[in-house]
Amino acid sequence: MRSRPLPPALRGRPFDVGAADRAGVSRERLRRHDLERPTRSIRWSSTAPPQGIARIRAFRPVLLPGQFVSHTSAARLWELPLPREHQDDDRVHVTSVRPAAPMRRMNVVGHRADPERAEVRQRWGMPASTPASMWVECGALLELDDLVVLGDAVVTSSACRTGVEELRRVLALHGSCRGARRLRAALDLVRVGAGSPQETRCRLVIVRAGLPEPQLQVDVHDEHGFFVGRVDMAWPEHRVVLEYEGDHHRTGPDQWAADIRRYRELERLGWTVLRWTRTDLTVHRSAALAHLAALLGRSA
Repeated sequence: MRSRPLPPALRGRPFDVGAADRAGVSRERLRRHDLERPTRSIRWSSTAPPQGIARIRAFRPVLLPGQFVSHTSAARLWELPLPREHQDDDRVHVTSVRPAAPMRRMNVVGHRADPERAEVRQRWGMPASTPASMWVECGALLELDDLVVLGDAVVTSSACRTGVEELRRVLALHGSCRGARRLRAALDLVRVGAGSPQETRCRLVIVRAGLPEPQLQVDVHDEHGFFVGRVDMAWPEHRVVLEYEGDHHRTGPDQWAADIRRYRELERLGWTVLRWTRTDLTVHRSAALAHLAALLGRSA
């Protein structure tokens, strides 16, 4: 037997049992197979479950006062980069302020925090860890380079409105928390201006090879002072530019054409343009670094 359609107000979105009660939906209807129960009292369509931020926001009705989204779930709310294994983890991290107990629910990872360490801002209608607090929380979950990638994104994002000194303050506030040593090492490597996770990884490869650290997001002008473009990384004293090219450069025809024109003008002005891809960070790393080192007059 086909299930009775839900009221229009509940169709195509997650909802809680209370909203179903107010809409006159019976408990028997909520047990039908076209609805999924991700956690107690929450329902959504079993054929079109919410993804990403919408999935996290679906848990808003079950948050009690003093509870907020944290850790990697807060990173997703702030639209910050995470490694693949955490992108694919659909569990929601929720922190409760002591003395409250951690939340214990299906598809929820519960944590607790002392009141003086719980720093919260609203994001997409959800109480969430501030970007700096979220970064420190992730110290227990992420590896060093992933923390640098996340930290670069935090201090570069206009939405986060967070600087390196704020990361430092919150890390000091948390003292000897889990992952503190890794976080301190990552903080020394965090920089403003990284345009993507792979740009951060490029910079780390270069610095660890003993080469000079590049400047990030450098504006280049022509001999008349007209703006030519902004480049990912540059060593202006050597007139060397390094651009990391992800798939969007290759698959977007407008982007590709704009890049070609910009590179042509940079070369006319005497800049050497290096274009790295994913394999230059992996199988061709030694050759890419040797080429860069030669241009900088250094040995890698």
